Amino acid sequence: MVRDAKLVEILREQIEVERETLIELEKAEDSTQEAAVRLVFMEMRLDTMKHKKFLEGLIEMMNETPCDRWSAKVQRYVDRVKLSRQLESFISQEAKMLGLLEQAIEEMDDSLGILLLQHLKEDEERHHFGLQEINRLVQKQPLQSVKGTTGADIVCDNPD
Repeated sequence: MVRDAKLVEILREQIEVERETLIELEKAEDSTQEAAVRLVFMEMRLDTMKHKKFLEGLIEMMNETPCDRWSAKVQRYVDRVKLSRQLESFISQEAKMLGLLEQAIEEMDDSLGILLLQHLKEDEERHHFGLQEINRLVQKQPLQSVKGTTGADIVCDNPD
């Protein structure tokens, strides 16, 4: 438990740094006139916001006690099916995005525009692999992540 407490403390510190950075980036983005610079600030801001939310979710995941009720297990199963299906749809859409980005790169004659489009394309390609790997790992997790005293029961935070 001490190790988990230390980890949560580290994650909370990182969340605070992300929050402070987010405020700075919002100000920078709002005060910038040039579109290319504003786009870079926007990407940094959205990435920082994603990191902050991701870390908050990670802490929530660590503190959550899954219940050993049939309905809770069914909901975890449904959520995983939903993730897989949505990911399939997202990957299909992302393939279209990548094709359009390739076309746009070919048509772009501005070197900064090409660089920004290539950056966006690389980001989409990373999503494709990273999300598939996360989905694979989520699907492998047991519906009941903690064994109780009988090997099947889990004490819920708020027993009914």
